[in-house]
Amino acid sequence: MNTSFSVQEVSQNYADRVRMLFTPSGAPTGERGGRSPNSHQDLAEQAENLSPVSAQLTQALALQLTNTDPNVYFQTSVKLLAKALTDLEISAYLYQAAIDEEEGISWSQSNIGERSLTDLGRIEENLQVILNQIEINLQIAERGTTEPTDIPTARADLSETVADTLNSILERASNTGESALSRVMGLGIAELTQVVGLFGMDIAELLGQAENVTHLYNAVREFFNRAYESVIELIGQQLAQTAGEQAVEWINEIKEGASLSTILEKLYLTQQTNQELNDLAASSEAKLEQFITSIKGVSRLEPAYYQQIRWAEKILKAVKWFGTISMTVLPQGELLIASLCILIGAYVIFLGGDYVDSPKMTHLDRVPGVRRVVETNLVTV
Repeated sequence: MNTSFSVQEVSQNYADRVRMLFTPSGAPTGERGGRSPNSHQDLAEQAENLSPVSAQLTQALALQLTNTDPNVYFQTSVKLLAKALTDLEISAYLYQAAIDEEEGISWSQSNIGERSLTDLGRIEENLQVILNQIEINLQIAERGTTEPTDIPTARADLSETVADTLNSILERASNTGESALSRVMGLGIAELTQVVGLFGMDIAELLGQAENVTHLYNAVREFFNRAYESVIELIGQQLAQTAGEQAVEWINEIKEGASLSTILEKLYLTQQTNQELNDLAASSEAKLEQFITSIKGVSRLEPAYYQQIRWAEKILKAVKWFGTISMTVLPQGELLIASLCILIGAYVIFLGGDYVDSPKMTHLDRVPGVRRVVETNLVTV
């Protein structure tokens, strides 16, 4: 069995079981003859069976991140983000079910989907992304009805495209990064140090399995952990510690009055890069076809970056919901939520550095960014 087929098979198994979990009580799901849960106990058992499949899918996708094809990396990254969101939504769904069980509300009278983060209809987009059933949108903004037909026009179009792309990536990284890091601004140095320390730990051990809570509450912890694992694999286990330490430095700078946008401009060097590539476009003796290839290549970068930003923002929204959960259900919940926010914030910032090809941010080197695309096409010997 080749790797590609194996990933698809695990993805399908995961999606089938998730759909079964969210289908109305006792109804046939159409997924390999399965039926939806018909009691709180049945829901807990199905969640328990889904958990190892979730872990298996995370590892299968993490393996694909080692592929040197930028398109495979991009698709896999979005899938891991969609999966992390799905696992968080499952955790929230199980939490509402656990509350109902604790309060003696019968399964037939429970309206979990109305009070949880999601339901089957809303979670379907996540699953379709994971299954490659919908194309991840990479629409390129139209800059004109036709390609440039002469070198002077091509030079101007390329310079405009580079400037717009660099500025947009900086803005998106700043906005989403700030949204993530602002969640932990209230933590002191000691607490931030604890959060960073979590990145080298197995949080499953930290969460544990409590004897004095129901199976559903334990399943809540389990799927929060599965989401956390997906994000760790996305950024890379070795890089996670560095990401945490770097994020703490940014947080301290922000507390001292700096804006994240200013911090990132110094790291991304967008103004310097824009000027250097503008000079290259003006002086290059490349052919018209090479300019057109550069314009198209740079135009694809911002939409690709935005796709990951969009899913990261969905995760941040879901994580915020978990702030309402009792410490009994989610031990060290405040620190774990802060940990996820820092990881997401650091990831979108590191990724932005990769998309602009900043020499000061080489943590991720997974895509040919703005500088590399232009120089590859316009630098002539």
